[in-house]
Amino acid sequence: MAFTYSFQKILELRKREKEQKEQEYEQSVQQFERMATALYELLRQKEQIEKMYKENMDQGIYVHQLQQNEKVIFQIQEKIQDVQKKTDRARDLMYKKEDEMSEASIEWKKYQKVKEWEKEAHHRSLIQEEEKIMDEISTRRYAFR
Repeated sequence: MAFTYSFQKILELRKREKEQKEQEYEQSVQQFERMATALYELLRQKEQIEKMYKENMDQGIYVHQLQQNEKVIFQIQEKIQDVQKKTDRARDLMYKKEDEMSEASIEWKKYQKVKEWEKEAHHRSLIQEEEKIMDEISTRRYAFR
């Protein structure tokens, strides 16, 4: 008699949910990495501009150029703040997706473990049934001697 798991459909559903959550997590990681890279590039750009600004200050600079440099630095700082907020949201989403993925994985493992237990129990009952039949055959052989 073949083993059939009574919750097979639920197990398959949980597995699909787990795989979907893994994909969503991977997408959120990629989004976070894109945002973090953009933030890094902006910070690096700001650092280079500030370095150039300091070099210009050491050499002497016109007031108009000074105003331009300040304006550029201010704009980059605004972009940095905006990208920082987006990066924080992407990080939060990534953590949320990671939790959801873990939760789905745990649910799938529960059903998988129950399936293994039921399969082992089924196997043991088959062995017991076989032993019972063998005992009966042995008893009949002995009785008909």
